[in-house]
Amino acid sequence: MAIYSDLYPTNYYLIKENENASIELVYIPMVTDKCVLVEYQDEDQTMNWFKKTEPLFELIEQLTEEQAVIYESLFEDENDEDDLSWSADEDDAENWFDSDLDDGDEDEKIRALNN
Repeated sequence: MAIYSDLYPTNYYLIKENENASIELVYIPMVTDKCVLVEYQDEDQTMNWFKKTEPLFELIEQLTEEQAVIYESLFEDENDEDDLSWSADEDDAENWFDSDLDDGDEDEKIRALNN
């Protein structure tokens, strides 16, 4: 029977935690001396700590690097949308900076932008 210490950081695994459980894809972001942090690749992406000595019903397989890249690429469009929202925040910051200066003093605005 597998145990959580069989899981290595920065890897994806297909596992069954108990006999009646469905197969789950998990990612291991971190391992300490005595515990393993498991991130479940479901809608919520929940994380749980487990002692390294705790049993797993079945460690089905570790995904290869190529399989992990393919899996991660399934979510690239979602990340691109996040980047667009970030650029809108930068525009807001520039507008805030401009509005912070007195509208009547163009020379002050130019000096502030050059610094």
